[in-house]
Amino acid sequence: MSIGVIFCSCAGQITEKISFEKLKELINNQVEWIENFNLACSEESQKDLIEFLIQRKPNGLIIIGCSSNNKGSFFNTIAQRSGVNKYMINFVNIREQVAWVTEDKNRATKKAYALFKGALERLKKQKPLSDLEFPVLSDILVVGGGIAGITASINLSKAGYRVHLIEKDYSLGGKIVRYEKLFPDLTCAPCFVNPMIEDILNSEVEVRLNGELKELKGFFGNLFANIISKPTYVNPKKCIGCSACEDVCPAKAIKVEPMRLPAIAKIDTEKCLRIKGQECDSCITACPVSGTINFNDREREENLNIGAVLLSTGFSLIDCRKFPNLGYGIFKNVYNALDFEEILNSEGPTKGEIITEFGETPKKIGIIHCVGSLDEEYYPYCSKICCQYAFKFNCMIRQTIPDVEILHFVREIVLPGKNAYNLYLNAKKDKNVKIIRYESIKDLTVNKEESLSILYKNEKIPCDIIILCPAIIQQSSKFEEINGVFLTGSAKEAMTVEEAVTDSLSICSRLMTELKVNKKIIKSPTIARIDYNICTNCGICVLQCPYKAIELNINEIKIIDSICEGCGTCVPSCPSKAIELEGFTYDQIVSEMEGILSSLRRLDNGSYCI
Repeated sequence: MSIGVIFCSCAGQITEKISFEKLKELINNQVEWIENFNLACSEESQKDLIEFLIQRKPNGLIIIGCSSNNKGSFFNTIAQRSGVNKYMINFVNIREQVAWVTEDKNRATKKAYALFKGALERLKKQKPLSDLEFPVLSDILVVGGGIAGITASINLSKAGYRVHLIEKDYSLGGKIVRYEKLFPDLTCAPCFVNPMIEDILNSEVEVRLNGELKELKGFFGNLFANIISKPTYVNPKKCIGCSACEDVCPAKAIKVEPMRLPAIAKIDTEKCLRIKGQECDSCITACPVSGTINFNDREREENLNIGAVLLSTGFSLIDCRKFPNLGYGIFKNVYNALDFEEILNSEGPTKGEIITEFGETPKKIGIIHCVGSLDEEYYPYCSKICCQYAFKFNCMIRQTIPDVEILHFVREIVLPGKNAYNLYLNAKKDKNVKIIRYESIKDLTVNKEESLSILYKNEKIPCDIIILCPAIIQQSSKFEEINGVFLTGSAKEAMTVEEAVTDSLSICSRLMTELKVNKKIIKSPTIARIDYNICTNCGICVLQCPYKAIELNINEIKIIDSICEGCGTCVPSCPSKAIELEGFTYDQIVSEMEGILSSLRRLDNGSYCI
């Protein structure tokens, strides 16, 4: 092997403490040549260095100078332009590790030689490697079928991408399907979301309902997703929601819920006679669309190889039962915001009519803002959209019950934008609306004697219905830190429907740009390799790998090259010593250590005098 050495004095920083001449004398007979540069990384030296390496044509190269973390990429580029394999370069850091920390010049030169000797012996055991290349995959997985996920899926599909949409529920639309009106303009929610869901069901988007992302590994452009889809027994693309199955079911186990989108039949698996193993096909017989109901449907596990993931998992609400002083779950007629959205919905339990548990029209309704928000004990942040929907409730209640008195208990009022402020102004101008500011949620107590009441500052305020506005919590995911995972919509933070759509379109634009620009993935070849002549398929490495880059197939262990990061965790865990890292083999590491130790012994024994 023809090995050359580039010595960089780093503009005198190194040669102040290390004698180049003495170092050259020590290593001269062990390499083909050694060349001294005053500042090898300078622009003036770059051209000379390339020409020099082209003339000398070394098989291996040792750079003696500063840290490879500082100039490693520079010298790798120089090597490639000179025809030297960049994985046949070893760096000897004698600036930071020697010159800057060693006062005695003789000791510094001795240390520099020892480090060189280790690099030399290691280089003799190395072999040329090539970067690994992987194609950037264009398939996209969207997790969550709410408004952000639907928007992303439609637009990515129309742009020509293959889209997989998984939704944990048996229907699409997320929470928006419970809404009758959208703030701030009180536009029709079903009119907005229904056409989008129709688009999804009639598009090329591959929809998986009752689905869950179980595992995700890899990085942007090359991700591996494991998906579990539970059976729904009803094909959402075929069911027309006619309810013919409801009337004939002897166990009342199948029902079309009109608030769900698409409005398809849902089977209660705990009631269904067929699922329990009994003979029954009443719903299949009654269904006018052949193949809609399929009791042979089974849980499916799929592995998808995709380029990117959009997490549009939406938000959840703080459980109002955490505030027993507010009566949620204790007293009837105390609702959280989503409960009340369903009551206002014309397809809801009361068909949009606001009535008490006794079927009476309420005379006074209390709306308590900031339940868990702006609270150091729970969530110190503002949930951003609560004031808007609370004053939307105000407007919708007033349209339904013109004379009802409405009380807003607020900590702060947050209404970004002029449109949001209009709802507040309407409430403020209403003579039957009172806005009461409180300091702590503990200051409010909901009681029920003959009727509901809110106790505040020793004043007992009767209310027929109480609505709680809970803190909004983002649905965090264990996958969101993975390179190639993008958050959109309320998975980021609380957003209005309009903001969620805008954010989703923005993320889609960014994602399409990055997939278009990045045609391939280039990765270092310093990854784990298995010697199958030694491997016993024990599977210990599978359990140890932090990147989940090792899989145990039926007959053998397999390393997924695109996922392996070369961390080396699997190497010491293998009892058979069947795994090594390319570029960091046992022979290479031992040779480096032996080179350092042998050089020190020779110097200490007086073979060399420095």
